[in-house]
Order: sequence, then C-alpha cells, then structure tokens
Amino acid sequence: MRRSDGNLRGIELGSRPVPRTGGEPEAVITAHVDIFGPRHRRAFSLVMLAGLAGCASPLDTDHDDVRTIKEQLGTIRVLGEDRGLTEGATLNSMLDDLKKKDRDSKDRIELENRLARIAELAKTGETTSITLPETRRQTLQNNLSIQAVLLDPAIAKQAVRLQQAKFESTFNLSVTQTRTVGPQFVPSKNNPPTTFDSERTQFVAVPSVDVPLRSGGNLSVDWTTTTSLQSTAQGSSSNAIVQPGVSITQPILRNAGYDYNESSIVIAQAGEARAEAATQYSILSTLLEAETTYWNLYRAAEILKVQKDIYNYTKKTLDDTRTQVNAGYGSISSVYNFEVTLSTSVSQLLSAEDSLAIAVRSLKSTIQNPEISLDGSAAIVPSTEPILRTFDFDKTLLVDAAVRNRADLLGLEAAQIEATIEVLAAKNQLLPELDFIGSYNLNGFDFAGRSLPTARSDIFDGTTVNNPAGFSIGVTASVPLGNEAADANYQSALFSRLQAIANTRQQEITVATEVLNAIDNLEFGWRQILVARYEVAAANRNLEAMKTLFQMGERTSTDLANAINLLALARINSVSQDANYQIDLANLAAATGCLLGHAGVEWRDASRLDLLENPQTLSPPLPYDVADAPPAEADPKKKTSESDDAPTPATMNE
Repeated sequence: MRRSDGNLRGIELGSRPVPRTGGEPEAVITAHVDIFGPRHRRAFSLVMLAGLAGCASPLDTDHDDVRTIKEQLGTIRVLGEDRGLTEGATLNSMLDDLKKKDRDSKDRIELENRLARIAELAKTGETTSITLPETRRQTLQNNLSIQAVLLDPAIAKQAVRLQQAKFESTFNLSVTQTRTVGPQFVPSKNNPPTTFDSERTQFVAVPSVDVPLRSGGNLSVDWTTTTSLQSTAQGSSSNAIVQPGVSITQPILRNAGYDYNESSIVIAQAGEARAEAATQYSILSTLLEAETTYWNLYRAAEILKVQKDIYNYTKKTLDDTRTQVNAGYGSISSVYNFEVTLSTSVSQLLSAEDSLAIAVRSLKSTIQNPEISLDGSAAIVPSTEPILRTFDFDKTLLVDAAVRNRADLLGLEAAQIEATIEVLAAKNQLLPELDFIGSYNLNGFDFAGRSLPTARSDIFDGTTVNNPAGFSIGVTASVPLGNEAADANYQSALFSRLQAIANTRQQEITVATEVLNAIDNLEFGWRQILVARYEVAAANRNLEAMKTLFQMGERTSTDLANAINLLALARINSVSQDANYQIDLANLAAATGCLLGHAGVEWRDASRLDLLENPQTLSPPLPYDVADAPPAEADPKKKTSESDDAPTPATMNE
C-alpha cells in the first residue's frame, strides 16, 4: 500500500466512525496518543491497516486517473494500432492489373464500369436540408464555444454583487463568562494576616449591528449587558449594568465621499459591460463563422453538381465517339483521349465529393446539433438561395452605424470609463488621512442585585435619563512624508486612461477601415459575378461549336476536351463568385456589428448549462474502399430527388 498523507484525511483519532465506499459497513478506529509509543507502534499499524482495508480517499480516484493519463503519454503511437486502418492492395499491383485488362476492349469497358461505380459512390445518401436562419439558431443554441462565453457576463455580474455587498449591515454577538479566583489577605494587629479566597464571576453579552456608510464611515450600534458577583471575606456583592451605545467613524479627506466609496461598484459594472461586449463580439464572430461555413458548403455542393454534369457529358461523348469509331468513322485516338478525359473527370468528381464531405462536417461541428452526427451517414444540403442583387452604399452612414453597434468598441468605451473612475479614486488617495471618531452611550445600573430588567429600567424614568451618559469625540490623522506611493498610483491611472482613449480611437479607425474594405469587396464581387456569368455563356457556346466541328471532322478530340474543361472551370468560377458574394455580405454586416436577415439575435437567455455539463461526443464510422461495393447497411441506390436531377448550366439570364 502506497503511503500518503492524504490517506489519513478521513480518520480521526477517537470514537468517530470512518466513512467507507461501496456501501460497506463503517469501520471504527479508537486510538489514544500513547499508541505512538515504540511498544505499540506495530499494533497500531495492524489496527490502521484493518480499518483502511475498505476505506478509500476521495483523492484515490484522481490519482488513478492521473496515472492512467500519464501511461498514455510518452509514446506517439502508430496509426493502425487500434485496427481502425487496414492495408489494401498496392498501387503497383493495381497498375499491373490495369495494364493486363487494357489489352482487350472488353476489359476497358469493365474499367469504365468501375469508374462509373466510383462516380455513383460520390453521390450523397440521406440528406437533411437546412436554411441559413436555422443554421444561426442551432449555432446559438448548441455551439459549446458560445455556451462557454455566455458564462462571462454571469461571472462579471457576481463581481458587481460582491462590490455592492460591502455596504451590507453586519450583526455581531459577543458572549463571555469569566471567573477569577485570587487570594485576599486580611491583616491582623497581633497575628499574621489571614488568607481568604476572593472570587469574581462576570457575564458580558454585547450584541451589535455595524452599518457601513456610503460616505465611507461606519456606524455601530450595540447593547452591552454585564452582570458580576464579587465574593470576599467580608461578604459578597453583585451588580448589573446595561449600556446601550452608538459609535461612528467617518473619514473627512482620504477615503471620504460617496464618489470614492461607490467607485468600486461602478468599476465592477464597467467590467460587466466589458464582459457583455466581449461576449456579444464572440457570439457575432461565431455566427459569422457559421454563415461562412454555410456558404462554403453551398459552394462545395454546387461544385459537386458541376462535376457530375461534366462527368455525364464526358461519358456520353466517349460512348458516342466509340460508336462512331466502331462504325468506321473517326480515329481510335479520339476514344483514348476521351478515356483520359473521363478518368480526369472522375478524379475531379471524387475531389469535389471529398470537399463536400469536409464542408458538411465543418458545418456540423459549428452548429453542433446533437441529432446530426459528425460522420458521413447524413449529408446537409443548404436550402437558402444566395442573394444576387446590387446594393447602394452610404459609406458615411455605415461607418457611423459600425461605431455605434460594434461590441468591441463598446467594450473599449467601458474600459475607458473604468480608467476614468480609477483616476478619480487614485486622486482621492493623494489626500491625507483625517477621520472623525465619536461614541455615545447610556448607563443603567442595579447595585442591589444582578437584575438586568432593573438595570434597563434605570436608564430611563419615562421622561429623562437617570444616569449621566458617556461619550467620546475626537479625530485621527495620518500624513505620509513624501506621498510617493499615492502619487505613483495616480500617475499610473492617468497613463492608463490615456491608453484607453488611444485604444478606443485606434479601434474606431480599424472599424471604419473594415467597413470600407467590406464595401469595396462587395462591389468587386458583383462585377466578378457578371464576368463569371458571361464566361459561362461563352464557354457554353464554345462547347457547342467545338462539338459540331468535331463531328464534322474539323476539330480534334483534344479541342473538344479542352472546351469541356473550360466549361467546367467557368461554372465552378461562377459558383465560387456567388458564394464569395454571400460571404462578403456577411462580412459587411459583421463589420457594422450586425447580422443579415430580418430579425436580430437575443443572446442573453441563450445559456444552456446542460450542454456544458454533458457535451456531445461522436465517433466517425469505419471507412471502406470506395472502389469496392459498399457495406450492406449503405444503399448507393437510395438517392434524393436533388441528387437525381442534374442541374442545367448557368446562363446569362440567371
């Protein structure tokens, strides 16, 4: 058993039971300090081992967890040790097999069918459509980074409560009972003095209430009651005293005034405002990331559709060319050329499918919907159409709106307010310390006995005070010689305020620059969209012309393949420009501190502690070779209407 001081934390020497885990009966350890003697040390060890046999320290589990983590560190493992990756055929063996099969045209058809099966696997299975507003809502509701940052305002709010609590009144109670015994010497004229015991018993109770004042002082109200009994050789005497009183301490210079004593509350409130501003800025950044991911998914999905169209067109062109060659028209080199083009098309199709899978997973990791796993079992299809229209920009109004709305600027303004209050507080500390102190108390006595009611009634007779009141009044002063510490703090506060002002002004310039850059990007993006539409129309016309000339024998298959590739590039560029325009719109909205749409986002009530306590954890499925048949649970023929219908090429009208 490993020795540890922590193993003895749940044990108390005595007769108290020691808690045990696992529902086992409690063990009782009874010991005395003498067991630590040499003769009893062995017996004590046996008793301790017997008592600790079923007793577990709360730290034992933590020690085991740390040990497990450390065992997993120190060695970087090799991919495949967990059998999540299995080796397949080598490239050389596959190429040798292809060379053997390429000798026969029938085998070439089999290879083309294999390429077709690969292209079929690139089609998505079960799909789930999602709109852009739904993406924002799920991100705000489920994203753990947002849920974590939502706790910052709550933490800052507790700091405000902490500062406000310094003005709470405090009830105090002091109760003491004392007995003092001492010798009393009674002198005798002819004999030695006689010694007697002198005994004094006293009971004192002092309930009081301390009231911190917002002016910086402190008011204390107390009700002191005292009873005493004195026993001597001559006899005994008793009395009771009741003394209600009030005392006050009030700074006059340093630490005085409402502004200074409430400044810490305002500073904490400014800190809360900074936390809320940082939270809003972080939420807006995460929502902007979600929108960017959404339109990147749109781009990837549309590019996959383009690659499918190009594949189908290339496959049809190859089949038509092979038919013509078999009929005695054309050259076999055209068939070989289109076979290469078809292989390239399948490769680009697979690359587009991989990009789509990455884009889908990126959006899943952003919205973090617990009903949608991170694996590829379900694909997300964006259903919000892009906004393709021009805008008129008033740059001055947009910059002014950004300065008003940007959360990072609001946070800097709160920091500037905080720095200003720090200057006022530091200036107060330059003053010398001068405090007024005073107290006043009434007196009630009972010298005939120890009756507190009698003493209380002795304070007043119904109209006037019976006994003279006690009071004290005075001032205390303290003046540092040099006052260097206070002056240094004051100068530091001044510099911090100047720094906060400079940071705010610099951020205003940065915000204005971001807004103007976003406007320029939008205007440039719109011109790019127009050029891309013209490029698609021109590529369509070029492809039709090259196809006609190829059929007439005036152009080679290479020219037609280049025309197909030009159309693919033009359509991909058009899709990319559409997605970039949507991202530029989102960037302009974020630069002004806003979101696109018809409604804002209220994030104060979006906190969900259950997500932080039980976050979702998902594991990816085991991969399989895309060139082979899919597993039984995956049905490649199960397709949605969207995957069956090939999109038409974009035109100038669109």
